[in-house]
Order: sequence, then structure tokens, then C-alpha cells
Amino acid sequence: MIDLNGNAPFVTLHALQAFPPSLLNRDDSNAAKQIVVGGTPRVRVSSASGKRAIRTAMRAHRIDGAEYGLRTNRFPALTAEVLTDSYGRAADVAAAKTAAVFRKLNLKATDKGDTAVLIFGNESLPQTMAAVINQAWDEIGDDAPADTIAAAAAALDGGRAVDLALFGRMLAEIPTGRIDGAVGVAHSFSVDAAAIEPDFWTAIDDAAPAGEPVSSNLGEAMVSAPILYRSASLDRRQLRRNLAGASEDADALARAAEQSFIEWFIRAVPSAKQRASVAATLPSVVAATLSTQVLSAANAFTTPITGPDVLGAATSALLSTLDRGTDVIGEGENVILAIDPAADHLVNGHTSASTIAEFTATISAR
Repeated sequence: MIDLNGNAPFVTLHALQAFPPSLLNRDDSNAAKQIVVGGTPRVRVSSASGKRAIRTAMRAHRIDGAEYGLRTNRFPALTAEVLTDSYGRAADVAAAKTAAVFRKLNLKATDKGDTAVLIFGNESLPQTMAAVINQAWDEIGDDAPADTIAAAAAALDGGRAVDLALFGRMLAEIPTGRIDGAVGVAHSFSVDAAAIEPDFWTAIDDAAPAGEPVSSNLGEAMVSAPILYRSASLDRRQLRRNLAGASEDADALARAAEQSFIEWFIRAVPSAKQRASVAATLPSVVAATLSTQVLSAANAFTTPITGPDVLGAATSALLSTLDRGTDVIGEGENVILAIDPAADHLVNGHTSASTIAEFTATISAR
């Protein structure tokens, strides 16, 4: 049984975030993703896009001493490089033996050094796998000893990688390699009706002779300026289960991972088209619901927000929906971080914080 020392087992995060004209997430036709909510088309940013933004930001701002994951299909090539560089093995033989071990793990590795699927593994996997293969070097041919395969399978364990513990993974080829993530990230959608506009652009030839056309590479991009409702959930018990035994103080690591995730849920944005839009805002309002269950507030925006103050009306709808939810189930608490000064008066009467650090510390104590 995971002891949370009285802390609420679930944290649901909510954010209202206004973006400038941008194209945060595209579909296969290069258009802004959309979804119909309450009969009205809205701008959508996929959960995968949101998760990647958070995960890569967390990796870039690492917890001291923590391990992180790496998602790639190049683990065999990376392992072979370690065998060559650290153990002095011939490159072609290292590649062949590594591929043989990965194939025995049902990961369909090729002699070119890749796998048919992306693997989300601990960033130390190439070093760990190389040590396993080097130890059984002479015994690995087209086949490999059972104990070597068992050790290689153990190397695929996420260990103490905090992003693997948070986001989880699925390995269809190795059912026992599944990690149930502690985090859920919802598709974000605009609280108001979608307004997507074409942006016609041209590239100018700076060295064009006088009198000749200077425009080329004509094109069109679709942009929007949505106010998105974003939401994510954190299962604190699952996070601690995933990190159990990862260190002498797994609870401290789980708390640090939780705070890092909350911080970068607030701060991270998708990287798409950022040089053309600089869509680098912070949310106007962030709320955390601490409860015995996950409580989304997406239903606050089934009817699109209209009028001259969309953000203010959306904030009121969000907070009233959250308050009603905790009242109805008879437990839970909402903690608010107002980043837009215009929202300050709307959060009166709620437990609130004035900085991200204070916000995460308040949640961690609940």
C-alpha cells in the first residue's frame, strides 16, 4: 500500500491559456487541428503534442541526480557504439551481436542499428545493454544464452527514469515491458469558437536585379489565436509505485518529479512554428484540484464562450465548475495560480499562490 501521508491521491491540473496567431498543432493536410465541442468547431492541440512539450522541457531542466528516458529506434546502434568505444569491439561484430540480442527480445532489430518501433527506455540503456552483451560476447551468435536475454530484458526496465514513471510506455512486442504512466494529458481545445485564418506569405530575393520579380516560394499557412482549456492528471500512488525501489528515498524523488511535472505543465508549449509566431505565453489562470478522483472541467466549455471578455468569462466558468465539482462529491480542494493580473479578483475566496514555486509547494503539501 502506498502511503501518501494524508496527501490527496489525485491532482488534476487545469489551465486557460491565450495564444497569439500561431499554428501549434497541424493535421496531415497542414491545417490547424480542430474538434467539434457542443456543436461548435474549436481549435485543438493533441494530447501527444502537449505531452512531448512537457516531457522535453522536463529533460532540459533536469532534477539533480535524476535519470530520464530516451525515445528512439536507434538503441541497437547506440549500444553497438558503446561496445566499440568503451569495450574495443569491432564495429561490424558489435552491430551483429547487438541485433541478435534485440531480435531475441522480439524487438526486430536490424544490422543497420535500428528497431521497427520506437522504444521509450532509460537513457542509460545503451551502456547497460552493452555491458550485458560484452559479458557474454563469445556466447552470442544467431542465438544468445537465456540468462543474457533475461539480463537484456531487465535492462529495458525504466528504473528510476522520472519521465518514464510519469508518462509510461507500451511495448506491444514485450507485454511485460509495459509501464502504466502516472500522468494523463488531455487534448486541449479552445473555449471559444474556432477562428482560423489563412496567412499568405512570400519569400523575397534580396539580390534580384532591378525590374525583375523579387517574390518566390509563395505559400499559405493557417493560423489561429485561441484561448485553450488545457488539462492533465497525476496519480500520485502510481508515480510512487513506478519509482519504488528506484533510490534510497523514492518518495523524495516522486515529490521532485511531481513538482517538475506541474511546473512544466504550466511553462511548456509545443515547439511547432515558434520562429514564425513566438507563441510563448504563460497560462492566464492555472488551477489544481486535489481529490480522491480525477476531475476535469472540460464541461465548463461545452457552450462556447462569447462576448468582449472571453478570458474573464472562461475563468469564471472554470472556477465555478471546479467549486461545484468538489461540493457535489463532498471532498477535494482547488488551488489557484492567477498569472494574468486581470484574473486576480476572480480567484478571491480560493486557496491561491502568486508564483509557480509557491503553487507547486502548496500542492505538494496537500
